[in-house]
Amino acid sequence: MIISIIVPIYGVEPYIKKCLISIMSQSLTSGVECILVNDCTKDESINIAQKLIDEHRGNIKFRIINREENGGLSAARNTGILEAKGDYLYFLDSDDYITPDCIKVLAETAQKFPKAQIVQAGAEATTKGFEYLSLKSTKLKEYTEDKRYIKREMLMAHYPPTAWNKLIKRDWLLKHNLFFKEGLLHEDDYWNFFAAKHVTAYAICKQDTYLYNIRPGSITQAPNERNIKSRLISAFDFMNNIDDFCKKEQLAVIYKLLIADFRKISLSNSMAYLPLFYSLSSMCGIVGKIAICLDLHLPKCILNTRLMQLFNDKIIPRLL
Repeated sequence: MIISIIVPIYGVEPYIKKCLISIMSQSLTSGVECILVNDCTKDESINIAQKLIDEHRGNIKFRIINREENGGLSAARNTGILEAKGDYLYFLDSDDYITPDCIKVLAETAQKFPKAQIVQAGAEATTKGFEYLSLKSTKLKEYTEDKRYIKREMLMAHYPPTAWNKLIKRDWLLKHNLFFKEGLLHEDDYWNFFAAKHVTAYAICKQDTYLYNIRPGSITQAPNERNIKSRLISAFDFMNNIDDFCKKEQLAVIYKLLIADFRKISLSNSMAYLPLFYSLSSMCGIVGKIAICLDLHLPKCILNTRLMQLFNDKIIPRLL
């Protein structure tokens, strides 16, 4: 078994050393390569990485791939996929890091369940609100080939909907053309929606092996113009690719995607959402229509009342 760790690098000068040291400190090093994709970073990230690699005396083979132009996280990951030689891919963001046994426990799980196209471990985050990333107390099955169960759990984010901290079979990814959509924020959510259509075997290990570093001022956490545009593109693509297998869950993903920013944005920006909301309403049935109409038409002063809470707690979950 060969595992390719793919690390996109751009603007991570304060973080890259800790990230790479966590890779170099892995307890499993045989059959592991690490591909660092330089996405035309303007800081000292690559120089720091090169110095660490030059001093490294371990078994992990490091390669630096220099892109000709900046393309963003998805483009850098796609470059890594094409350059990888591994049977499995492992995505690691360069401002995060992994525990010493990360690759070992994932590899052992993959060997135990060789049919699994995805092997997932848990993660911890640096801020509150991301407890769902941990699998320490999960009730998810350790391994399953139940396609309906897998798709539902992926879409409902019971399997953490991240591309990182997973062993992913490279030949399966290539077969289904599951490259990352370039020029988009929330690329992991986008990838997860389409990957869920093709997974027939899924395995997890309950150990938390990844530290997710949420940086202050992250553009993925704020309802700015690029963020809103990314959500709209994702929603359009999702609605155009709904299939009949777990249809309700797919609709719920789109609804949650749209509503995430709707209450935070200006009236002018919110108008771009309306066609999608109305299309979604026609597909959701009466319960969905009520929930969506409430979110569209209730004035802001009512959104925090017990009535709104009632609908959020009782009606919206029935879509899920």
